[in-house]
Amino acid sequence: MSDANLATLLVLISAFMHASWNAVVKSSSDRVSSMAVVDGVAFLVALAALPLVPLPTLEVWGVIALSTVVNLFYRYFLLRAYQFGDFGQVYPLVRGLPPLLVVVFAALWLGEWLPWLGIAGVVVLSLGVLSLLQVTQAWRAPRNALAAGVCVALYTVIDAHGVRSAEGVLRYLVYFTLVLSVPIPLFAAWQRGPALRRHVRQYGGVSVFGGLTYCAAYGLVLWAMTMDNVAKIAALRESSVIIGAVIAALLFKEPFGRRRLIAAAAVTTGIVLIKWAN
Repeated sequence: MSDANLATLLVLISAFMHASWNAVVKSSSDRVSSMAVVDGVAFLVALAALPLVPLPTLEVWGVIALSTVVNLFYRYFLLRAYQFGDFGQVYPLVRGLPPLLVVVFAALWLGEWLPWLGIAGVVVLSLGVLSLLQVTQAWRAPRNALAAGVCVALYTVIDAHGVRSAEGVLRYLVYFTLVLSVPIPLFAAWQRGPALRRHVRQYGGVSVFGGLTYCAAYGLVLWAMTMDNVAKIAALRESSVIIGAVIAALLFKEPFGRRRLIAAAAVTTGIVLIKWAN
């Protein structure tokens, strides 16, 4: 299997995992506690893997610090968006905008340019995702979701640079996860206290699943970014939106109608165009 095809396979597996852990966060009545437990599990996984990897260089530590700041803003905006909006409204916006922005960011920062057919595929895929937007008069959810989407595009390019500079996916992933997974559990312990402990007792198993899929999903994406164009990886990853729409219909009883079928067709068309651009 070629590197490009392996990267595609890894990203599609990651998309399923990514939609799954987002659903875990959305399904909880206390999303800060849910995110804290997901991060706590990720921290323990990274801690267990620590003896397997050497320390990063100072340059990589700088990238990890920058990515952590952007990721924390992403989590803030994501939680705010889920507070005000449905899973089916928030998730398409958070995931539909980044592929378009990553095309620009990757070209400017990494010097990676997509051929025109690839750009067309990204545009079709993103429009398919954005077509799922449920327009309402309340703009607090879309505004926060769009801000989260910008953060996703930024940390995608930052982490692509970081994992390549670290010369090893596991090396970057372990130390990045250790740093990123600390702030929200600490905040939740301070802010939630007894509520966090009740959440662990009630939803611990589901949150552990979310933490494991979160680690695995991003590890696969980082691995894929070492083998193929970052903009292509970012776009293919957003097939998770279609999976998210299925989850929304099955778990949250949100309607799955003609719009989502059309969006699925557009996303599939975009993926095909992106692959043709290899």
